[in-house]
Amino acid sequence: MTLIGPVADDSLLGFARATGWGDDLPAMRDRDIPDVAVADGEVFLAYRDPASIVVCDLDGGFGRVVGLGVIERPHGVTVAGGRIYVVDESRHTIHVFERSGEWASSFGSGPSDPGFPAAGLHPTRITRPHGPFTRPTRLAVAPDGDIYVSDGYGNCRIHRFAPDGQALRLSWGSPGTKPGAFNIPHSVDVDRQGRVLVCDRENDRIQVFDQEGGFVEQWQDLHRPQAIAEAKDGVLYVAEGAWGPGYVSPTQGPVEPCPSRVSVLAPDGRRLGTIGPGDDADVPADFVSAHGIAVDSDDDLYVVECLASLRANSGVPGAGAPAGVPTDRPAVQKLRHS
Repeated sequence: MTLIGPVADDSLLGFARATGWGDDLPAMRDRDIPDVAVADGEVFLAYRDPASIVVCDLDGGFGRVVGLGVIERPHGVTVAGGRIYVVDESRHTIHVFERSGEWASSFGSGPSDPGFPAAGLHPTRITRPHGPFTRPTRLAVAPDGDIYVSDGYGNCRIHRFAPDGQALRLSWGSPGTKPGAFNIPHSVDVDRQGRVLVCDRENDRIQVFDQEGGFVEQWQDLHRPQAIAEAKDGVLYVAEGAWGPGYVSPTQGPVEPCPSRVSVLAPDGRRLGTIGPGDDADVPADFVSAHGIAVDSDDDLYVVECLASLRANSGVPGAGAPAGVPTDRPAVQKLRHS
């Protein structure tokens, strides 16, 4: 077991918010923008209203819209190998688009657990693992082209597919809190070392696996990790949700309310610092519940939130959302690295 240690190098933490970023994009205030990706000088934003991927340049200049009429409820967006992958949780499907925006293919069907409700988060109803997919969450592409999908809100598994998405090579995971078990695997990433990193959200940890699903270690001392992004030097940025009033962690029990933040981790899981609200943050920032995160080649960060959904659950005990979510804030923030 690896526990995240104290700050080791705060020289990495020179960030400042890029004010006015994205003002020319489709409306971002009081919206759900669950995920963001960056590739080749472009930013890909997953919008739910209307369901689509909005593509812009690094300065927030509008480029194009992808997936209108195909995507129903996006949860994750990944760009790799010249293609855009969209995890559609409502359709239990992965959509694949060309970078130009043309639809290429889709794979997946479901829900694979027919007893799971279409709406609402009920992880306690997940009593055994199922095949792909029941409300999948995110996707990662390994250097060899294999595709890893976290599945997700209605399942407890990581699925590894061949590059075309047609052949399922293997799956792993079960419900619970033991190593190798998941309680909402909310995001997956394959890092430069070839490790598979899983944000095991409701278990308040990141689990590390090899590409065959073998458990390596777990990084604890996190709260509701929702997404992870790797910089070119291997530093990891973890978007952590809030512990709202009345929240009970399956691994830690009742916890005190805690605001959302971004934790900065060394490749071995040591904490280098935090970005977020509160006096104990190394870099001040304003997050309600950071849901997705990306880092570009300049080490600038992009953090997205689901503000409309958070406001709908505002103040609900155990919902992970604080009271009084404002309606006049953008769902995307860019933090420039100095």
